[in-house]
Amino acid sequence: MLLSLHFSCKMPAKCVILRNFTPMLETTYGIVLHYYRYNDDSAIVDIFTESRGSVPFLVRDRRGQRKGSLHTTLLRPLNIVELMFDYRTSASLQRIQDLHIAHCYSSLPYDPIKETVALFLSEFLHNVLRSEVRNPDLYHYILYSLKWYDATSEGLANFHIAFLICLTHYLGFRPNINDKQPLPYFDLKDSIATDVEPQHSFYLKGEEATRLPLFLRMNLRNMHCFRLNRQQRSRILGILTMYYKLHVPEFRDLRSLEVLREVLS
Repeated sequence: MLLSLHFSCKMPAKCVILRNFTPMLETTYGIVLHYYRYNDDSAIVDIFTESRGSVPFLVRDRRGQRKGSLHTTLLRPLNIVELMFDYRTSASLQRIQDLHIAHCYSSLPYDPIKETVALFLSEFLHNVLRSEVRNPDLYHYILYSLKWYDATSEGLANFHIAFLICLTHYLGFRPNINDKQPLPYFDLKDSIATDVEPQHSFYLKGEEATRLPLFLRMNLRNMHCFRLNRQQRSRILGILTMYYKLHVPEFRDLRSLEVLREVLS
């Protein structure tokens, strides 16, 4: 879908002509994280791009008019897109010149459970990646995980948990655990196991602390081997959410968290 920009202007009698000016057009791939309306004529979409990390874009989306508007289905959360934009370092909002879907999901938008998980992850990632700069390893981890989730049909109950556990590695705050010497406490703030009870309330103890090294081994390939009931998944998800809140500045409460728990119950 081409978003063409056409300009028509009359040059005043006195003006300065800028010669040899070339727009900084670049093409990249991205993952849509969040879309919200700015006013009646436009919207803002946050995209985690391969080339520049998280970038907010101002797009034309005029209510009630199809012609010239950006079709919102192209910018649904977690859509994988290819886009061209005129990057301006001084602008707080960039403008998309060309946009199309780079990968078509086969099940994610149509399976009610997968769609609920996707909405939760899009809100989670929007929180976490709000200020994230270019990080190719992180981008490709998310891209691979989404494609894998879309293409897989069985053993997916722990996907959101495995995804968030592995994500800590790419964000640089994976828990520091020596699984050969389990300790009775795990400090969520300092991200270390300890034999001394922390002087705050953000820690695990007892069985939860000693079993943490086991759960940290969970990934997309082995997650089906972890037999968890609904209460256990809910508890682990709560611990992970708290852990992210402690390590990501301005992490906001997730509106989709309770919806996810209700659907997965």
